[in-house]
Amino acid sequence: MRHIALVLAMIAIVTVSARPARADDDAPQVTKPPKLAHFVPAERPAGTEDKTAVVVLSIEIAADGKVSDVRLAQTGGADFDAAAIAAVKQFIFEPAEVDGQPAPVTITYSYKFTVEEKIVSLGPQVNFEGIVVERFKKTPLAGVKILIKDVGLEALTDAQGQFAFTDLPIGVHQVELSGPGLISVTTEEDIGAKQKRTVKYYAELKQEGVDEEEVIHATRIKKETASVSIRTEEARKVPGTQGDTLKVVQNLPGVGRSSFGSGQLIVWGSAPNETRVFVDGVEIPALYHGGGLRSTVNSDLIKSIDLLPGAFGAEYGRGIGGLVKSETRTLPREGTHGYAAVDVIDASAFVTTALSKRARIGIAGRRSHLDSVLSRVTSQDVGDFVPIPQYYDGQVLAQIDLGKDETLELGALGSDDRLTRTIGADDPAQIRRQQTHDRYYRGFARYQRILGDGSSFVLVPSIGWDGNTTNASFGSVPTSLDVASWKYAVRGSYRRKIDPHVTLSLGVDAQGQHTKVSRFGSVTLPPREGDITVFGQPPGDEVNADSWTTSIVSVAPYGFAEIAVGKLAITPGLRVEPYLIDGSRLTPIVGSTPALGYRRMDVALEPRVSGTYKLTKQLQLRAGAGIYHQAPDPTDLSAVFGNPTLGLIRAYHGSAGISYKLTGTLTAEVVGFAKKIDGLASRSELPTPPLARTLVQDGVGRVFGGQALLRQELTHGLFGWITYSLIRSERKDHPSSDWRLFDYDQTHVLSVLASYDLGRGWQLGARFRYATGVPRTEVMGSYYDARDDRFEPLYGAHNAIRVPAFYQLDARVERTMTIAAHRANLFLDVQNLTNRKNPEEIIYNFNYTTRQYITGLPTLAVVGVRVEL
Repeated sequence: MRHIALVLAMIAIVTVSARPARADDDAPQVTKPPKLAHFVPAERPAGTEDKTAVVVLSIEIAADGKVSDVRLAQTGGADFDAAAIAAVKQFIFEPAEVDGQPAPVTITYSYKFTVEEKIVSLGPQVNFEGIVVERFKKTPLAGVKILIKDVGLEALTDAQGQFAFTDLPIGVHQVELSGPGLISVTTEEDIGAKQKRTVKYYAELKQEGVDEEEVIHATRIKKETASVSIRTEEARKVPGTQGDTLKVVQNLPGVGRSSFGSGQLIVWGSAPNETRVFVDGVEIPALYHGGGLRSTVNSDLIKSIDLLPGAFGAEYGRGIGGLVKSETRTLPREGTHGYAAVDVIDASAFVTTALSKRARIGIAGRRSHLDSVLSRVTSQDVGDFVPIPQYYDGQVLAQIDLGKDETLELGALGSDDRLTRTIGADDPAQIRRQQTHDRYYRGFARYQRILGDGSSFVLVPSIGWDGNTTNASFGSVPTSLDVASWKYAVRGSYRRKIDPHVTLSLGVDAQGQHTKVSRFGSVTLPPREGDITVFGQPPGDEVNADSWTTSIVSVAPYGFAEIAVGKLAITPGLRVEPYLIDGSRLTPIVGSTPALGYRRMDVALEPRVSGTYKLTKQLQLRAGAGIYHQAPDPTDLSAVFGNPTLGLIRAYHGSAGISYKLTGTLTAEVVGFAKKIDGLASRSELPTPPLARTLVQDGVGRVFGGQALLRQELTHGLFGWITYSLIRSERKDHPSSDWRLFDYDQTHVLSVLASYDLGRGWQLGARFRYATGVPRTEVMGSYYDARDDRFEPLYGAHNAIRVPAFYQLDARVERTMTIAAHRANLFLDVQNLTNRKNPEEIIYNFNYTTRQYITGLPTLAVVGVRVEL
């Protein structure tokens, strides 16, 4: 245990002041020096706990022992001088005696302010303590349970809201606050060696019937009716994720499996471009790198991950699918921390350091090398059989404490992906290849403040650039599509409790996007959702080219109220979003005809509502509904390849479910959902469409199904879950068309995973996944086209067959140890233990008589090490 002590030293030189000195034996003699009888310690100046100083004083002591005067002989600094003089004036001495009689004297007194660290063995010591107060009233809260989740220790706050733990193990611990009528919160605390950690928590009382999650010193995040939240300490240990916390979203209910090489999110039967992803309120175009092997944001920056597959609240929009929200963690306020890691897939590093008591910065980066590893362990060109992604990403995050409950965050995100899919052939001229290059960059600021009345304010401006390039060579006609977009946005929100039962949130969500698109080649490539085609099919004779720009701007005010009455909690909301759509070409340029642009405005009115009814403490009913809109894709607004007059896509979401808490950490949940979509763009039925009407907005869609979740939260080293989703997603391209299966439809999706801490630093986990194959249109035969000297396929019913089902077993073994005072993690993450060649796409030979498959990775043993600073 450390004790901070003030070490005081007094050096007294006593001189006689009664009469002058004489050289003979009759000279006055000090027969008794003054003795300090009453000592008053100096009050150390604020902010100098780790500083030393020496103040030398001249003290005149009267014959009665009292201090008559104090003069500064040597300064130790203005603050220290004043503190020392104030203390010394209160000293009382036993008088000095000269020749046996009390007499005044003058002494020199050295007052030393020093810091001495002592390690004292006093048995068990308190090394983690704190106080819990109510967030709005700042009053102490008694009876709050403080649980150290990873070691199973707990304590209750006393009447003054205080708690303490004795000899808590050194390291980072997950601390959970809970109690009757309190919103449960979880945070991390780092307990250092020979140090005592003292904290102050601001907790919020729960409104009756509301099931919400709280982040300490931040606005709380409303829990949606069909959301799933995963804490990062669980996500990092999921088998198959290689410690990447954001990859856990792939294993949550309602999420379909994307094909290897895509990294797409398929949520509740929606297309990948219909689901939105946010990091600290900033939208990014991709959560995963190509192949889905890694997320595009370093996991050590992430605090929480929330998946809302549908029927989410009014604060988010511009997407008719699902929503993924992740928040960055608070960087350590002291010292330098970080890690370096490498495995067979990639290498990454992260470092964070405190620049001052109020400012800290973190920098992270990652780069893949799987293609190089595979080329060294096999003589075959693996890329000819399995698409191998190449990627890198980087992040910079700075956080500044401007004041009490007031923070500013500055961040930059970047990601770059390249992927090639190839179908080999003996004749080099017949090799079919598709190459994609996707990248994005973001810069943002996030200002957050909790005001004195408990209300909160958040402002997030951002700017960024997205790029996507696709080149395909399927025969003699190459195809290229290049998309570049500047994006800028501002999000602002204000939240305040206006009544014991009502909390009001108001905000504005503004976004602008300026896109430049260039396309050349076949009018049918890249294929659209719903096109009848097979991968690698040579394009037809129709080729064209176009280059155009679009600007889409929307400014959406929104508001919602959280109302709690007894066991019922309801959240009505409204979002009003006008879209301004501007384009460079309403019609194709023909000859010398000048370009004719366009500008129009569509207004979307989006009411939302969600509710929770708590039948018992364990049993809850939930429901939600809303209307959602999405702007047309800029690539569809071409006057040559699309239709510049396309308007907004609209979707209606509805969900209802039941949640039952079997134990304190074991929960079962069942949710049913339905979506109806209209305004989808599809290819014109006409063999010769009107000018600039290649696409028409006749398409509609419907999605319905259910999902079940049985989840064991982290307790006593064990966590895991079982999820099953039953989903039916269909589309109808034109009023006269039949309903067909959506290209991304997956009827059954099952995930089973568990992880257990064996003790002594060992962690063991396993995961099993099953997913129905996606629909495809069967090739029934072929005919020879003499003019083009090639075979053309004859198709059967639209999306009547499926790619064979996917299933895979993964396992993970991890060992945590200390090496040279650094924490190290060694892990073996084995994907596809059964070495199943999971089909990802159907391909055919040149005359369509033989069906084959592009398959995913075989058994891949990912061996890696991570060392923390």
